[in-house]
Amino acid sequence: MIGGLLLTGLGCRSRSEPKPATISTEISIADCMSDLDLNNLDTALQRCNEVVDAYGDKPAALADRSLLLTLMGKTDQACADVTQAMALLRQESKSADPMVVHELNVRHKSCKQRDTIVGKG
Repeated sequence: MIGGLLLTGLGCRSRSEPKPATISTEISIADCMSDLDLNNLDTALQRCNEVVDAYGDKPAALADRSLLLTLMGKTDQACADVTQAMALLRQESKSADPMVVHELNVRHKSCKQRDTIVGKG
């Protein structure tokens, strides 16, 4: 069920967040999940890391990387990105994209549930 919810995010990428000017001519926030090849997740993670390096202050960049990390089975790292993104959301509160807020709330609940199951919470 959690996997289905996470994969739903792949189909719902039309966020209302305006596309910011890119930091370089090669990287934008959307690049993290663009042309995603599920058979080559390591390359996708490398691209996402570059996006987060450029846009680490944007919750959407961390949300996208958290999804990719979850698909790779790196749940602890994914949840760390979710926690960091949630903190950024609290800072920007009113300007936050509703779709990003929803995605992160779902993933945050999943992380909390996982922590409870494995005894971390």
